[in-house]
Amino acid sequence: MAWSNIIGQSRIISSLRHAAADGRVAHGYCFWGTAGAGKDAVALELAKMMNCLVPRRDKDGLLEACDECKSCHQADKFEHPNIRFIFSLPAGKSAPADRDESPLFRLSDDQIKIIREQMELKASDHYHDIDIPNAAQIKIASIRDIKKNVTMSAVQSGMRVVIISEADQMTDEAANAFLKTLEEPHSNITLILTTSRREQLPQTILSRCQQLYFPVLPDDEIAAALVARRGVALEDARLMAAFGQGSYSRACDFLNEDMRRSRHDIIDALRAALKRSEYRSALLHHVETLSGEKDRTRMEIMLALLLLWLRDAYEMSVAGAAAVITNVDQRQSIERFAAAFPDAPFGDMAIAVEEAAEAVRRNVDRRLILLTVLLRCRYMLPQGNR
Repeated sequence: MAWSNIIGQSRIISSLRHAAADGRVAHGYCFWGTAGAGKDAVALELAKMMNCLVPRRDKDGLLEACDECKSCHQADKFEHPNIRFIFSLPAGKSAPADRDESPLFRLSDDQIKIIREQMELKASDHYHDIDIPNAAQIKIASIRDIKKNVTMSAVQSGMRVVIISEADQMTDEAANAFLKTLEEPHSNITLILTTSRREQLPQTILSRCQQLYFPVLPDDEIAAALVARRGVALEDARLMAAFGQGSYSRACDFLNEDMRRSRHDIIDALRAALKRSEYRSALLHHVETLSGEKDRTRMEIMLALLLLWLRDAYEMSVAGAAAVITNVDQRQSIERFAAAFPDAPFGDMAIAVEEAAEAVRRNVDRRLILLTVLLRCRYMLPQGNR
């Protein structure tokens, strides 16, 4: 995975490549920002580049991994002895606090199998979010393993790099142990923390790291990546990108969802709620049908798609034919909707939808949520337009 395969983040990449070219790679980094913006991907690419046997230089003299040598192949498969990738693990059988053993030692065969499967997915796609049941903490055993590793001599030439993914999941005990490692820099070793919740990391750790902020990814870059990497149709990719809210991995979460069907269902329900008269039976039918599905995720998706629709309608009401909208395949329908409700309080309607989505996440009854938000939209609109 060369630098060109990182989605966006050109400023971050340029900074790191200049540091590598000038021999100024820091001992400790904290890559922070929204989930799915490429923090792990950049950290892994930096580690690979710093261990490449025949790194390339571009016209500006900046380094890039060759992607062909033995070291690069090892890095791509998470098999490089100089590169450690740490993440949350499930709790295993209890062990004495002072027991010096691998954090994997007390896990079951089934747990280890899942971990291996997740690592294979991460190796094939550095944007993959590792998902292991009951894994919510990085415990001190993993940090002790790091400390033992950094005091040993390197097996291969290059730079040893330790990456702690979602480092905010370190327990207090693990964080304190890691701080000691951070305070005792070893030559030729770089420690990289990645996190989407920087505020949950101790300030004592952050103050000893060079902090690099990863901004959210533009929708057009996410959409282009979905088309190129996942073969998604452009119109669907735009919807997924908008739903991802700056996160490529979040957009990928909905690859298996029928976005068009979900959008059709929620907009039909909205139209039923906005009928001038005799709307109740049709509205209740939509609510019963849509809220009857067991999958909470689909309800969240439908509300997010409704929010995008309302945003597009607002853009259309303001900019007319010049409006840039997400639901490009529904442009005529949105034009008619905006024309039918020229004085619609789209901002207030959007707030109502956002509140409904939050209620879904709190496990409030979905039928009540959907009925309430659709009725709120109805009563917000001037009666003369219905």
